[in-house]
Amino acid sequence: MKRTTYILALTAAGLLTGCNEAPKTETKTVGWYLDHKNELEAMLNACGENPGDLGSIPNCVNANEARNKLTVQEMEDALK
Repeated sequence: MKRTTYILALTAAGLLTGCNEAPKTETKTVGWYLDHKNELEAMLNACGENPGDLGSIPNCVNANEARNKLTVQEMEDALK
């Protein structure tokens, strides 16, 4: 009887653990950020505020790459 209770308690704990996961957000592409400058700026601000937790998530990586591409484009335009 104790063994069955123990197994049920472990099963319930395992099921409840999955309930605490944060909802996944859609990963935006570099091109998407290039087309949506306001969202790019918002994501860069969020990533910069907490780089330890957010710096390596796909949206931060893609937003940083979009910023780099914009910077290069601006430099090339300035040299023309």
